[in-house]
Amino acid sequence: MTPILIIIFGLINFWTFTVLADASRKYKVDTYEDIISALFTPWVRNFFIFVACVGLLGLMILFQVILYKFIGGVINDVFSYGYSNIEAFANESFWGEKTTRLLVCFAITLCVLIPLSLIKSFSQMRYASTFGVFSVFLIIFIVVIQCPSFYYHNVVEGNQNINMLDFSNGFDSDLKFLQSLSGIVFAYVCHTGIFPAISGLANPTRERVQKVFKIETFVIITSYIVITLSGYLTQPENTPDLILEREKISKNDYIMTLGLFLFSITLVTKVSTSYNCLRALLLNAMKYDPNNFPNSVNYIMTIITLAITTFIAATFQNISDYISLNGSFYGIIVAVIMPGIIYIKSNDYSIFHIKNLLAIIFILAFSSVGALTIYFTLKRILEF
Repeated sequence: MTPILIIIFGLINFWTFTVLADASRKYKVDTYEDIISALFTPWVRNFFIFVACVGLLGLMILFQVILYKFIGGVINDVFSYGYSNIEAFANESFWGEKTTRLLVCFAITLCVLIPLSLIKSFSQMRYASTFGVFSVFLIIFIVVIQCPSFYYHNVVEGNQNINMLDFSNGFDSDLKFLQSLSGIVFAYVCHTGIFPAISGLANPTRERVQKVFKIETFVIITSYIVITLSGYLTQPENTPDLILEREKISKNDYIMTLGLFLFSITLVTKVSTSYNCLRALLLNAMKYDPNNFPNSVNYIMTIITLAITTFIAATFQNISDYISLNGSFYGIIVAVIMPGIIYIKSNDYSIFHIKNLLAIIFILAFSSVGALTIYFTLKRILEF
């Protein structure tokens, strides 16, 4: 079902991008936050800022969890500990002990994350972003080209009888289908980033903007389907949360080890850039100029925020739960619900017009999906 859902959400993403771009043009503003301010009361704007802050905190925690596991994967390979995958090393070795997690995570935070996060200028991270794009595409390339050999080893030689059309496991008592749905929403959340792209166009007419959105939608849908199918076929049985946590088929996979190392560096920069966005939101809420604020505020805010995210990341290590919660709360609100409400508020139709009624149904449906996903995810976490 995943390729179908990727296409559906890609089309939804195109529509929500268009809604935000039209609202930006109509109200002559150039940020998501300004659109909220133009259309709604201050408390709605404050709620939006709160949601964005929670989402960015969730991203920081998620990146730190993945970073810890990937560093463990590199250590497992380089020092030949012999564990079959990243998850096994993270759970069954000294790397899985809570004391080790706390010490390593806080050491990384103290020595690397805090110094990088204290940088005030976002532009100074531009080279790190370029490196991040390179490492992401390298990881994707490795997974895709290695997929046939993994499929042959796991399925053909392993004599696995895989029913590709059986998705009954997604509808058990935990309703993991909802978790997957939220994960796909999470993968498409980049709505705050469309405004710099629009302003970068020489002549940002509606036609030119939509052309950019169409190309972006096609590229992302195609990329996600290729990555999804390659990842799934790499290990169809007991597929891990991240395909990079797959079971090894040989003792050493030096190409993937290099990819994990480079991607770990990227995750460090992603934590810092996510914090940079969070800090800007908090400074605005505190009536500070994000480009000129006291160093004391910077130190206090950075140390407290990273101490909290690091403690949570070291304590709770389930990647799928973070993706599920972030997608069902931050993702659905920012990428689906708010654009739907903005569409209703900014058009000239009656509230009972068929387009507005469809938008209301759309909003209610995704609100229900988000609420149910949060409930089942928290229920599973608390039971654990």
